Amino acid sequence: MDTAASENEVRLRKGTSLNERLVLAGIAAILCLIALPGLAHLANDQWLGIAALFALLFGCLLLSAALFDRNVVWIITSGEILIGEQRPFGKLHRRLIRDDEIAGMRLRKSIGKSVEFALVVETESGDTLTSPPLPDVTQVQKTTLQVAWLLQLPAPELAENPLDAANPRIRLGKPISSKRIRAYRALVVLFACSLSLPFVYALWSGKLSTLGIAVWSLGAIMAFVLIRHLYRTSAFWIVRDGAIRFERLSLKGTIETDTVSDDDVERIDIESGGRRGSHYVIAIRLRTGRKIRSPVLVGKEQTRAVRAEIARRLALNPSDVG
Repeated sequence: MDTAASENEVRLRKGTSLNERLVLAGIAAILCLIALPGLAHLANDQWLGIAALFALLFGCLLLSAALFDRNVVWIITSGEILIGEQRPFGKLHRRLIRDDEIAGMRLRKSIGKSVEFALVVETESGDTLTSPPLPDVTQVQKTTLQVAWLLQLPAPELAENPLDAANPRIRLGKPISSKRIRAYRALVVLFACSLSLPFVYALWSGKLSTLGIAVWSLGAIMAFVLIRHLYRTSAFWIVRDGAIRFERLSLKGTIETDTVSDDDVERIDIESGGRRGSHYVIAIRLRTGRKIRSPVLVGKEQTRAVRAEIARRLALNPSDVG
């Protein structure tokens, strides 16, 4: 997805590239080949046959997505919208909508795996058309106003977007409230009681064993890892020109705050944000050697856009951006 460089044209795209389709088709073919021999066990009501059947159905769904998912492009120029739709082995369908056919336009915000913004156009004939997602989550206001200007329409009401470059400050993550602090402290107390009571009872009754100590130790490690994870995911960033303010829930259940200026930043990179392949974080390395990671962002394109906006506000050199 991208927008044209010209101010007289906006392009919005949605679809799957050829490489992505080939990967999906390859995975589907492998699943089907693995599942077919297992179907012989289905007649005997064995679990292997049932698992093979589900694998075959899942492979067929992936293959259908690779073969029949359509690509959509909107080309918005002065006074008109050209919409093109095409499936991999189908004809290209075009539709031209002039500005005098448009009854209204609004901006829609959807929250799924990631926050996306799209334009909803209503025609005089009663049709409602939804555009592909706007390509850059940090430029939603600029793109929306540009489209309204090209189509000679009133600017639609803008949805709240904490990542928009038009904001004096962009915000990543959720502000740390007193409710989150109370919930964090209650969770720590619950973990402490859950782990300590059985251990204290076993010690008091003289039934403490090596196995009991091992189980208690494992539970303590798991509790520490979970609390540490909550600490790492509680970050809240406020980015303004020349500085970033960080807020984080400390291990003691209080709010830690810190501010770094553009002179403190050595490099800014993108790193994996967890087990899911679509999750990323922005990692800022300070000149002191300390590394600060952002709240999790979904989608590499969105993460790159946010990183570029942070780098712009910090006035970093291109060589400092990974």
